[in-house]
Amino acid sequence: MFGAKSVRGRFPCRGRWIQGFALLPFCFLLPQSVQPDLSEVPIGLQWKAMIRAQDRDWHRLAGPFSRSVEIASQKTGLSPMLLAAVVYVESRGQAKAVSSAGAIGPMQLMPATALRVLHVNPWQIQQNILGGAEFLQHLLRQFHGNLTLALEAYNAGPTRVSMGEPLPPSAMIYAETVEARLRWAKAGIKALPIQVRATS
Repeated sequence: MFGAKSVRGRFPCRGRWIQGFALLPFCFLLPQSVQPDLSEVPIGLQWKAMIRAQDRDWHRLAGPFSRSVEIASQKTGLSPMLLAAVVYVESRGQAKAVSSAGAIGPMQLMPATALRVLHVNPWQIQQNILGGAEFLQHLLRQFHGNLTLALEAYNAGPTRVSMGEPLPPSAMIYAETVEARLRWAKAGIKALPIQVRATS
């Protein structure tokens, strides 16, 4: 059993006994109806396992940009889950993604904004993600921590949002989709339908 003696305990999972702490995170990814009874597992181990599951989920969202997302998170203080969700919705892991409006890269930065305002090279992946993270950080400050408004401003422009102008449906769908992906990463849900991709 789990306890002070050993972490190589047993817990029931879908009618079977599964050995070891290493498999705990996978149980947090199961649908709630078939999740195991973890009542005998120490809370500390349950918490560590949940964090490991969440880490895997944001890495899945960030795809090949996980390391760049992690660096941008450390430099800006923003959650890597949030940045990974933005990267996923913006570019689906495509380094050379270009929108119809001309936004480029993982965080879909407009070249002029990236070069003149953010002072980053939008064609370089690390700088693209860092620039997008710094811009989102600025928007969160501008809108007093309101994530929905910050995401709508990231997509449609801060002036339009701050002046209360009507937003295009794509901006609202964009914010909803990023927030849904963020909830997905936090909850460790295996699948979540994506609506319409809104380009920046």
